[in-house]
Amino acid sequence: MKSLKKICNFVHVEDGLVTVEWVALTAGMVVAAVAIGFIVMQNTYVAASNVGGNILGTTGSIYGPTGSKLNP
Repeated sequence: MKSLKKICNFVHVEDGLVTVEWVALTAGMVVAAVAIGFIVMQNTYVAASNVGGNILGTTGSIYGPTGSKLNP
């Protein structure tokens, strides 16, 4: 009889449900953060490649492709 009463109490207590909700909420936030980070990194990589290419082109035209224009 005691074990049946313990099972009934276990079924009616909602403390475990709150824990499951927090775990699900936290997992959703982690997935969202990873997705946002991936999107930002992809866009940053494209922009950084463009900037790096422009800097390389500018320094190449001013100083020469191998720095040959540095020597007077």
